[in-house]
Amino acid sequence: MALLTPLRRAVGPVLGGRVLFAVPTRAPRWALTVDDGPSPATTPALLDVLARHGARATFFLLGEEAERHPDLVARIAGEGHELGNHTWRDEPTWALLVPEFRERLRATQRTLAAHGPVRWFRPGSGWPTAEHLAVAEADGLRGVLGAAVAIGGAGAGTARTPARLDVLIRRGTILVLHEGTPARRAVAATVDALLTRTARRGLAAVTLTDLVRNSSDSSKRPRGATGEDVGP
Repeated sequence: MALLTPLRRAVGPVLGGRVLFAVPTRAPRWALTVDDGPSPATTPALLDVLARHGARATFFLLGEEAERHPDLVARIAGEGHELGNHTWRDEPTWALLVPEFRERLRATQRTLAAHGPVRWFRPGSGWPTAEHLAVAEADGLRGVLGAAVAIGGAGAGTARTPARLDVLIRRGTILVLHEGTPARRAVAATVDALLTRTARRGLAAVTLTDLVRNSSDSSKRPRGATGEDVGP
């Protein structure tokens, strides 16, 4: 697992705070975000875990997978979770020409919008350009990365991952996990153990929108790329 600090330092000055990494809040909340679904191999078990804990998450979904599995998208939204746009397929956003990026972003948006509001965009491979962000912003989407990501075990983590992530999570943290393939089935167990740990510390996992809604910033604007982490 790794902190996204190096990426944050690189992206922040270039994008001028337009990408969300963390949210300043006094509320004991953090945002659980999951990329690359939906998938029958991972999503149902993950939703079952979230339901047992009474937790909410933001799912950054791939358009082509959402089109293949509309029942899973409907279940995600129907169980109180939030939908995010992760473009059409799993590929580096920075490598796409702006017109093709716009087409894929909007195709994903059309697919997801049938199931509920979509306010957030996460670039593929974690690196947006200013031009790609401008396209997303013009369509009413805010760019989101995060403060920490699990990268072991094909993005799902290992048996040691929950303990390692637990020490990184504090009020306002945005955590990035991955699902979407059979190799990532361990994501459900990772989330199960992590939610148990954070609940013991009085921290609740919520959607990005709920985290921003409870921001301690009087303007209700989330912290940008160059801001400091919120304390524990």
